[in-house]
Amino acid sequence: MPSDIQLVVFDLGRVLIRICDGWKHACEVAGVKLSPGLPEPDAAAVAAAEEVAALYDTGKIDLETFARRVAPHRGLRPEDVVRMIRCFLLGPYPGAVELLDELYRAGVRTACLSNTSDEHWRMMLDRSGPYYLPLERLTHRFASHLVGLRKPAKAMYEYVERAAGLAPSGILFFDDVVENVEAARRRGWRAYRIDPAPDDPIPQVRTILRECGITV
Repeated sequence: MPSDIQLVVFDLGRVLIRICDGWKHACEVAGVKLSPGLPEPDAAAVAAAEEVAALYDTGKIDLETFARRVAPHRGLRPEDVVRMIRCFLLGPYPGAVELLDELYRAGVRTACLSNTSDEHWRMMLDRSGPYYLPLERLTHRFASHLVGLRKPAKAMYEYVERAAGLAPSGILFFDDVVENVEAARRRGWRAYRIDPAPDDPIPQVRTILRECGITV
């Protein structure tokens, strides 16, 4: 690994694993029927739902509590929210598992840095399931529900630096969300936004790795 890059960090959703494109898409995948003529949530409802989601993503409430609290803001029943959450992951992108395996064999230090939940984490760790990612291959695993913080909070990036024992300049980071990338750059990380629209993030990641001198 080049001396100036000491850790390669991946977001998970829309970088290594496909996820639904929002609540409506997840409801479609889960077979949850939305009420006909249901209006789009207003700003207050969206903010309230996001506040509950932040509690869930940082491990402060469990799935059932999240579902019960967020359901009224989304016009759903709590059991529908649970079904939707369990259908939100769509499986690893082609080549994602192979990339993590290759980096591991090459001795490249890696990590994930993801806003996720205990339910989705469990699904990605399940070797027998369709959502499996070899997260055990990673040197570090930083997940919001385990750390108690979420991107793009400055404290989340500082936590990674302390836990890995690295200066910001030694970290290479991939994420699909502009705000997360910009927050990492403000810390001094070498951060790149991955575009999930072409449905081919792994070739994008490999190209950047090569440009940074990491070949696997």
